[in-house]
Amino acid sequence: MSIAATATPVPSDASRTAILTPAILTLAGVMLTAMGSFYLLLSAIPTHAAALGGASAAGLSTGALMATTIIGELIAPRVIVKVGRRRALAAALLTMALPCLATFSSSLALLLATCAARGFGLGILLVAACGLAAQLAPPARRTEALGAFGVASAIPAIVAVPLGPYALATLGPGGTAGIAAAFAVAALLTVALVPEGSPAPRDTGHASSFPPLRVTVWPITVLALGAVVVGAAITFLPLAHPEFDQATIMIALLLQALFAGCARWVAGRPIDQHGPRGALIAAAGLSIAGLLCLAVPGAFAVMIGMAVSGIAFGVAQSASLCRLLAQTKPAQADAVGALWNGAYDAGLGIGGMALGGLAAVLGYTLSFLAAGVILVLLAGAAFVRFGKRSIA
Repeated sequence: MSIAATATPVPSDASRTAILTPAILTLAGVMLTAMGSFYLLLSAIPTHAAALGGASAAGLSTGALMATTIIGELIAPRVIVKVGRRRALAAALLTMALPCLATFSSSLALLLATCAARGFGLGILLVAACGLAAQLAPPARRTEALGAFGVASAIPAIVAVPLGPYALATLGPGGTAGIAAAFAVAALLTVALVPEGSPAPRDTGHASSFPPLRVTVWPITVLALGAVVVGAAITFLPLAHPEFDQATIMIALLLQALFAGCARWVAGRPIDQHGPRGALIAAAGLSIAGLLCLAVPGAFAVMIGMAVSGIAFGVAQSASLCRLLAQTKPAQADAVGALWNGAYDAGLGIGGMALGGLAAVLGYTLSFLAAGVILVLLAGAAFVRFGKRSIA
């Protein structure tokens, strides 16, 4: 089955094609439970790490997790080719489940090792699931189907992240670890019901080879740009706006996550019908506009900025994946997934680190403005050099 997205007009009866098939729903169930395990610990572990070694230990725990996630994403295409997709999914989930039992150790070194192991498993899981979802989605509604599938990963981010510290405080380390492990095991058991997917065609390129740079720079730039804005907001919103109470901060973060998940799904149909070019340009512009709004004092401007940046990130996710799949060989779907997920995770990390460096020199208001100018220049250069020949 070809997985390349299409930019041709959607047939008149395409809207009646089912996108939530049993196979996609089963795969979504795997991601819902697996990401529930991941996000629950994502917010709980830094608190425990800080108790062991201070703020730097909390940062190290997240850094170890994201670094190995990107490593796992980059090697995932070769793993899938070598062992098969279902076995890759099972191995990834096992690598995520087992470390849960030791992740709240009193040893910081062991805690960091469990974070690294879970991140590595997550990287392989994301790429293997993304490639399979692209195969299972009906060609005429591929982007829309992938957006709906993405909701399965967005829901745990919305629900489990705020529950992590609460679970740690009420259930303790053992209870929190047990819940996270149970979610990962549930995902592992569900893998038996997931289809293997079509093998990579041998005459269309190697499944583990990455697509040419000229076709990836523009969509990857737009996705990373959206992720940078989201990462900056998540990391520094409370520090940049100390006048906000905790409830306002939580509402702002929830608004961004909800708009991102909804926009990713809603954008799918028009992208399938008209192609991703306009959506990519809009996503880049909205991301920068959202970031600039965060520099304005007052809850109204910040809420607008969080909503706009969420919409931009959701549209960027759907449009960039559509563009990458449309301009690469069918056999390269897993390599596309690796690039896409890597840009997503790297952008989130860069958003926090880069804005933090600027804020140390300029303060938060000026750092948001400076970051907006930098992103305008980067996005403009990427579009002029690589984006003008975008598919319609």
